[in-house]
Amino acid sequence: MPRKLLYLDPWSGLSGDMTLSALLSVGGADAEDALQSAVRSLGLNGVAVEVERVVEWGLACTRIKVQGEDAPPLRHLEQMLTVIDRAAVSERVKDQARAAVIRLAEVEAGIHGCEVDHIHFHEVGAADTLVDVVGTFVLIEALGVDQVSVGTIPVGGGTVEIAHGRMGVPAPATAALLCGFETVGGPEMRELTTPTGALLAGQLATSQGPMPRMTVKAVGYGAGTMKLEHGPNVLRVVLGEASDVGGSGATSGDTVVELQTNIDDVSPEVIGYAARRLREAGALDVWTVAAQMKKDRPGVVLHVLVTPEREGAAVDILFAETGTLGVRRAPLERYVAGRGSWTVSVGGHDVDVKWGAWGEGVSLAPEFEQAARVAEAAGVPLRDVIQEAVEKARLQLGKGGAP
Repeated sequence: MPRKLLYLDPWSGLSGDMTLSALLSVGGADAEDALQSAVRSLGLNGVAVEVERVVEWGLACTRIKVQGEDAPPLRHLEQMLTVIDRAAVSERVKDQARAAVIRLAEVEAGIHGCEVDHIHFHEVGAADTLVDVVGTFVLIEALGVDQVSVGTIPVGGGTVEIAHGRMGVPAPATAALLCGFETVGGPEMRELTTPTGALLAGQLATSQGPMPRMTVKAVGYGAGTMKLEHGPNVLRVVLGEASDVGGSGATSGDTVVELQTNIDDVSPEVIGYAARRLREAGALDVWTVAAQMKKDRPGVVLHVLVTPEREGAAVDILFAETGTLGVRRAPLERYVAGRGSWTVSVGGHDVDVKWGAWGEGVSLAPEFEQAARVAEAAGVPLRDVIQEAVEKARLQLGKGGAP
């Protein structure tokens, strides 16, 4: 079955209500029913969601309005988690919502220099934020989305009034939550991306860049409440299916960046150390290729494959560790096989066996270090441990396990 992809196109920024509204616009009546049921189950007195169909600058959009609580209490992290725990939603949605509010509390604690348990949620802790967070994950599940990506995020400009006074845009929490994302100021002197919008982008998006290759199934627009001067204040979402190139498990919706730099004046030990640091920083792969440099000096081309959000850290390591004067970059789309792992028992020891699925084919590969430890402990050849682990993994495959 093709994987469902969701692309967030935030040309006028991101907010919680815009994200929720945009998802509703592609989900239809079933999605609205799921949202209303989830909101009622939060047990927040007086809170209700009103869904409007509006037109902004000639675009048909969806906009939600959250009616506030009757005498809302001051909530700390524990109370926020309690509200989520009692919701009548799936455990997956609860886990995602918990992770989101914990992330928000950690960011606020870092900004204020206090413990997480001491944080009380100001404007980001109102009932509408709980609705936006829980509701967004409910709709992602209802739509069957497998992967979310986002474009460059505009933050706006000027100043914004928050609980701690007037501050520059982006607000401190927004700036912290957008770490790792490509952002840009403007295009208007207003707060275009809010803390809740930044939070949801961070919890949802697995990659950032241009719209991935997919077959478009639906396009929706979620309207915010703020009126902008130069265009509609909307978030566009595009829902589609990844191209099924080789059958089940084969997709092309993954974007990565390849970095390259030529090195001819650094010792092999330094290059090896740089490669190790790059892997520790989250690089997907690091390799070298022998090359003949200028003045006929032998050297290497160091290649690094990274996700877009880790590109900056990898570039910093390349400059710091190799002394190179330049790094080339190329964004790439790649085909990605379905993948996962099983744990099997060999000689009374656990060995993880990775599987990869492309079409009807399945590859199996035990974790080398684990297999080597089993071979040493049992005093048997490594190849025997590998063979037994693969055979046991194939038995699990024959019993209907993934893929």
